[in-house]
Amino acid sequence: MQFLSPISAIFALSLPAIVLMYVLKRVYIDTEIASHLLWNRVLREQEANRPWQKLRSRPLLLLQLLAAALLVLALMQPYWTREAAASGHTVIVMDRSASMTVQTDNGHSLLGQNVQLAENWITAQKEGRRITIIATGEQPEMIASGELSHRDAVTALRALEPNFGASDNLAALSLADSLLADEPDGSIMLYSDGRWSDASAVNELQLHTKLMLAGANGTEAAPSSNRAIVHFGVKNDPDATGFNKAVITIRNDADTAQQLKVNVYADGSAVATEQVKAEAGGWTSLTVNKLPAGAAYYKAQLAGGSDSYAADDVAYQFPSESRAKRSLLVSKGNLFLEKALQLAGVSTVKADPEQYIPDADDQKQLDWIVVDGGGDKLLADKSWQKLLKSKPVWYIDHPTGAETVVPGNNRVELADHPVVAYLSFADTHIGRLLKPKDAPLWGKAIVTYGGVPAIYAGEVEGKPQLRFTFDFQDTDLPLRPEFPVLVVQAADWMSGGSRSELGTAVAGSALPLSFSGETISAQWKAVEQLSGYGEGSASQSVTIKAAAADNVRAPSIPGLYRLLEYDKANKVVADRLLAVNADAAESAAFGQVEPIAPSYVSSSNGEGSGSGQQDNRQLASQTAATASAAAWIALLLFLILAGEWEVYRRGHAS
Repeated sequence: MQFLSPISAIFALSLPAIVLMYVLKRVYIDTEIASHLLWNRVLREQEANRPWQKLRSRPLLLLQLLAAALLVLALMQPYWTREAAASGHTVIVMDRSASMTVQTDNGHSLLGQNVQLAENWITAQKEGRRITIIATGEQPEMIASGELSHRDAVTALRALEPNFGASDNLAALSLADSLLADEPDGSIMLYSDGRWSDASAVNELQLHTKLMLAGANGTEAAPSSNRAIVHFGVKNDPDATGFNKAVITIRNDADTAQQLKVNVYADGSAVATEQVKAEAGGWTSLTVNKLPAGAAYYKAQLAGGSDSYAADDVAYQFPSESRAKRSLLVSKGNLFLEKALQLAGVSTVKADPEQYIPDADDQKQLDWIVVDGGGDKLLADKSWQKLLKSKPVWYIDHPTGAETVVPGNNRVELADHPVVAYLSFADTHIGRLLKPKDAPLWGKAIVTYGGVPAIYAGEVEGKPQLRFTFDFQDTDLPLRPEFPVLVVQAADWMSGGSRSELGTAVAGSALPLSFSGETISAQWKAVEQLSGYGEGSASQSVTIKAAAADNVRAPSIPGLYRLLEYDKANKVVADRLLAVNADAAESAAFGQVEPIAPSYVSSSNGEGSGSGQQDNRQLASQTAATASAAAWIALLLFLILAGEWEVYRRGHAS
């Protein structure tokens, strides 16, 4: 039994007061007298009686003491926990974010501990109680819906795996609250470590169902000892020819400084080790010089100190290009395009299509080609045909003839593609466009103007290709601030298409991939992977539709992966690397944590409760319903009063 007001025990001082009243009570002997003349003798006996006397056992005294004790007990508001009723629908929200992979002293992760605690709670409930389980993630996942079989609910719970990608915790709690909108007896149980980057938004949520925080670190996150690599960059070392250098930035979330060791690897082999003192609650940077050049990838890894969250202790990086990209601009003159390419850092070689003849050296020195008009005529020449097929090409059409289309309006539709990221093309005017016959075969329209495709992007034989179906002279786009951004992003995409690396991505995130025209299937192969997770998922298949992949996602476990593309003969036609990281917000949550306490709004009157957050905190340690002892105390008092009346009725008051 527990008490809500233990301070009320001070009223127990009334018990000795009752006993004292009986000790001081005057006792008289019943005496029969023959005459009232004897009253004077009685008065003399009253004056001679003793106020202090030996306490004798009296039924009335015992009943009054018991009644007073029960009243004091009622003031202390006793209650006890009991098994929740089987009729209440409970929604369990399981936090499976990356921070839940923290290893505790017993060797288990916080997620594993919370799964065990939730399993114990479920098995303790009566069969027939409905249980829904929601797992957090980029989108909340309902892994059990209104389960009446607790065995099935536990089975779904045990299959839960951590999510290293982004987590929308607000959506998870909103979904749980909506499921209980018409169920006043329902409740939400949240199993979490309390480290939510969106805690501020969650706390503004108006829940209509009371929330119970449970599990390991359920109400407040434990003090952090996390350290993380927040930046890892590799570039050419200007002071040492043939070497690269790396810049590494480390964040220490602990309250004390940590002495750390930083290991740097090139293609999996250790090439450097540095010692660094990471200041408490701050950022520390160091430079590692004379890294061997020519490696496909580099890795930085922390060692030493104390850290239970390993997902942010490793960072991968691919070497930057040592020289500027060289592009052949085939045009009769386009000043805006030339200047924009220079701003993009592209070394441009201008060529007149009527006078320039490609040779073998061009195939070695050029990275990609821009053809500003007359692309069809160039393809008719064998030397140009050979060069254009060997390099990525950016075609800019000059619409003429019957295939010219005049757009009916200026409505712009943009696809999700790196070339047009952060652009809107608002108020842009395009007078004429061309409808090419072959573009839909190798690429997709990433910009549509007035219902007509304006920009195509795709790949031809594994090499990136762009096609603008309008002439820059037929549009005011070069005069707008978005034009240099468009050219820079187009140049980056054209240059990146010839490299083997895919860069970095968040675990489980969507990837805008394009594949070689010969590719029939593709597969992820793990080069390195975060230990302890997903050993059985080191290889993951990728679904490919036509010449491009739809809804391709990065692997779900942090590490380094290789994307292998296969043709009809099951031969590898492309090989690219991808570094997969855990969501950076999970690592940042170790630095500063806001307690999770969304407001509770009573569903009876629709008005916000001022003590809603306090109610949530009071329920933090409760995983079962509570029962008050007030009703039982009232019943006992009623019986005591009945017994006291019986004592008076029988004349045994003294």
